[in-house]
Amino acid sequence: MSLSHLIRPDHCLDTVLELTPERLAGWGIRALIMDADNTLVPRNAYHLDTATRAWLEALIADGVRLCVLSNSAQPRKVARMVAELGIPTLALARKPARAGFRRALAAMAVEAGETAMVGDQLFTDIVGGNRMGMRTVLVRPCSTNDFIVYRLLGRPLERPLLRRRWAERRDD
Repeated sequence: MSLSHLIRPDHCLDTVLELTPERLAGWGIRALIMDADNTLVPRNAYHLDTATRAWLEALIADGVRLCVLSNSAQPRKVARMVAELGIPTLALARKPARAGFRRALAAMAVEAGETAMVGDQLFTDIVGGNRMGMRTVLVRPCSTNDFIVYRLLGRPLERPLLRRRWAERRDD
């Protein structure tokens, strides 16, 4: 797999809320693996807002399988965030390592080809999903509060790589 393929998201969206059950069905997607920090909630917030909760409930009602896969060192907080919805969570995932993605697929009993990885970070979420053969969806971070290492290294390296992608808005 080439480097350019590894770092290229299939779709770039402003927010997870743009992932409707109809859009997912059109892509042949039955399951979503979602990052937590700056994808579903601002970093370290771990409380779903009303719109995000309603979006997750709509996906569940439509039969989409869901799992939260996070590199967060706060596994209890990540789990508590979606516990009422019955969504499995895997924290301390070490993305882009494959092991966490494999555990998420097993937890949902789905194959990589019918699953999309949704996240805000190119080098963890998108690279990890692409390595697994999943459809990848990059969303804009929902806050500017990033882990210090990612703020200093990750985001500056992402910007030039993603500038054209965001302009293209690959959201078909």
